[in-house]
Amino acid sequence: MKKIKVLFILLLSAQFFVSGCMLNKIPPPYNQQQQEVSKETVKEIESKVSNIAAKISLDFKHLKGYYLRNSIRLTRDINFFVIDSQKKFDEYLGKSSIHVNFSREIDFKKSLVAAIVIKPSLKLHEIDVSAAYSIGSDIYLDYEITQTGDSEVGYFVPAIRIIEVARPQAVTNVAFVNEERKITVIPYGNRNMFSPSNMDDLKKNYTGIYKGTFPAADGPGITVNLNLMPDNTFILRQTYADQSGRTFESSGNWAPTEDLSSFVLNHDKDINEQMRFYFVDKNTIEKLDNYGERIKSEFYRLRK
Repeated sequence: MKKIKVLFILLLSAQFFVSGCMLNKIPPPYNQQQQEVSKETVKEIESKVSNIAAKISLDFKHLKGYYLRNSIRLTRDINFFVIDSQKKFDEYLGKSSIHVNFSREIDFKKSLVAAIVIKPSLKLHEIDVSAAYSIGSDIYLDYEITQTGDSEVGYFVPAIRIIEVARPQAVTNVAFVNEERKITVIPYGNRNMFSPSNMDDLKKNYTGIYKGTFPAADGPGITVNLNLMPDNTFILRQTYADQSGRTFESSGNWAPTEDLSSFVLNHDKDINEQMRFYFVDKNTIEKLDNYGERIKSEFYRLRK
């Protein structure tokens, strides 16, 4: 009888333990790798790398005492990351408990952080970044990887190099260039492969008249007509679908964000008067929320 009672208690404890694990299970690692760029962009960046006259050297320094968080999945043997905000920095990197002399807090209005990470292996590697420079709105980082031996402790060892780079006012991509001149391109900020490549491209191909209907809390919707002009001015007309006489028209100046992924209406006015849009492609824009984050909904898109 005692044996049955003990067995019952053990089974009950195991059930609670398993249930607790199910309720509090740790989420699997996720891939924080930035979006890919188009093949045309890669070719353009590769063609510029040998233009010595156009290179502008950038200050950079190595950041020590940080590690890549376990939640970040390494999808390739050599992985590249570009970090453009403190929020992303905290998501990607943690502080080592044995390191005491950390660098000052990074001003992401003036700098960006780039990381090169080699998948854990029994081989030991050293990663060195020898130069940072810009050509136009693209940043180039020259790096070299050398194998220094095998792990003596018998477990897989990762290799990581993190650097802070002073950046120009506009940045579109970061190109990692190895000693064989092979280039890996990572888009900066919130860019995608359809984002404007530069200001001339933006004004030529992304301006125009965008139309659509946004949801409305007190009606069937708001018809929106936005004329985005190359001279950095705009005219915005909003009409409530069930009240044709209720139309609001405004005009002003617009400006692109630093990574050219989006733009801000009334950038020179109070934040409450501003409206932000994301370039989905050359013919589509998407309204951003009050924090500048993507809503990712067809209901908030305007098209030419």
